[in-house]
Amino acid sequence: MKSSLDRLLRLRSLLEDVSRVELEAQLQEMAQIERALSRAQTAGRAMRQQSFAGISEAQRTDWLVAQAVSEWVTREQSLFESARERKEVQVDAAKAVYLNRRKECRQVANVIDARAVEAAKEQVRREQSELDDWFGQRSRSVRRGNGPA
Repeated sequence: MKSSLDRLLRLRSLLEDVSRVELEAQLQEMAQIERALSRAQTAGRAMRQQSFAGISEAQRTDWLVAQAVSEWVTREQSLFESARERKEVQVDAAKAVYLNRRKECRQVANVIDARAVEAAKEQVRREQSELDDWFGQRSRSVRRGNGPA
């Protein structure tokens, strides 16, 4: 029985490790999306500033280019934001799977530990019983008059 629990613990540990790696990969993808979103937001601010500068300096071509790029960046930001929202859902799911597998692994480990404690208690009880039996036989032989050897 012990070896089957050990195999189960090993399997649960491997599944926990796989879930952790999957979660880490999801988190890295999320970080990439957030960096891209941040770059898009920075580009959008720069294009707005360039557009305002074009208006204030009466440079129509600069203003038109900045407006066009700003619109494109705005669409890009909305794409990144929706991608981030989808990735958040995936990260939350991966985290739930990882935590569930971690809990299962800990449960098996706790069962193994509890069985080890019970086995140790049983071993101590047996040793004490053997010792009691030995002393009981010795005291009976002393009472009969055989005396200690």
